[in-house]
Amino acid sequence: MEQIEGMDIRPVTDEDLDEVLHLFYQTVHTINAQDYRQDQLDTWAPQHPDKEKWLTSLRSNIAYVIKQDNKLVGFADLNQRRYIDRLFVHKDYQRMGIASLLVTTLEAEAKKLKYNEVMTEASITARGFFEKKGYDTVRMQDKELRGMFFRNYIMKKEL
Repeated sequence: MEQIEGMDIRPVTDEDLDEVLHLFYQTVHTINAQDYRQDQLDTWAPQHPDKEKWLTSLRSNIAYVIKQDNKLVGFADLNQRRYIDRLFVHKDYQRMGIASLLVTTLEAEAKKLKYNEVMTEASITARGFFEKKGYDTVRMQDKELRGMFFRNYIMKKEL
């Protein structure tokens, strides 16, 4: 396990699932609440997510968690389509370099796999972060999820 500025970054394990889901729910319902309506937040991060679907997804992706003092403070994953699927940081640990460390780690993994670019669908909330990390907006979209539409941005970065 790598130690960086008092934080441990490592690949996700099955045992991390409950903490990952809790962090995801809390982050969406607090941080993303500035840009999305409550009904959108409830659809995006339901109180009772499909744990098996999440576990299957995390197992098939390159996924990392960051812990500080044994507490999960962030997670992110990259799938085989060269796509950063999720990037979430605990609501109390925003703007501490955690998201940057996760993205840098995933980009390094992508380079090892000889990917020439990575993509993401950034929320309204995350768009500025990805721009600062060198991602360009390909286009804005209104994406449908379980009957609800969400504005986000398809973004890519050349590696």
